[in-house]
Amino acid sequence: MDVLDVESAEQATQPGGGRARHRRPRARRRLLRIGLASLLIVLLVFWYAMSREHTPHDPRAYPGSQSQDLPGTLHRYHLGLPDCAARSVRYHRYAEWEADSFYLHFTGDRHCMNQFLVLNGMFLTGKRTESAGLPFDAKTTAGFGWPQDPERRYRSLRHRPLSGEALVDVAVALYESGDAAEVYLHAGIV
Repeated sequence: MDVLDVESAEQATQPGGGRARHRRPRARRRLLRIGLASLLIVLLVFWYAMSREHTPHDPRAYPGSQSQDLPGTLHRYHLGLPDCAARSVRYHRYAEWEADSFYLHFTGDRHCMNQFLVLNGMFLTGKRTESAGLPFDAKTTAGFGWPQDPERRYRSLRHRPLSGEALVDVAVALYESGDAAEVYLHAGIV
């Protein structure tokens, strides 16, 4: 036996020597418990994050839109969208406290534009005017890439749907060039 082996054997037989041997397993158990608790917390956080409903990004939404749900947004504003506009539609919704705005744009032919107006009760109703340039806030619509040409002529109309729990004010600007048409819309909860 070595000198060190004799000393360690003597410490093991002494009453105080047994404690040193048992402290090491307690420390390991404590570390094991801390590790398991940490792993459990990480798993719970991961489970919570994965179980939350994530709304997928809608590529038709303009960057910064607070809504990725076009059908739900159209319903909230008491609006409809004809099938012919589904491919080219782009939209943006801003809802903060009392400010609640919705912008929509699509291109199509005159028939598609008329379908949109009929679907939303604006074909023969609403106040119609002619305007030079879009009748909406230029700073907001410039961010969507909407034309800012003050010489471009639009046929504009305003409408307030009578049904629904929220009072909605809808402004539409129509641009026609040959058989092609563009629809620009701004709606707000009043």
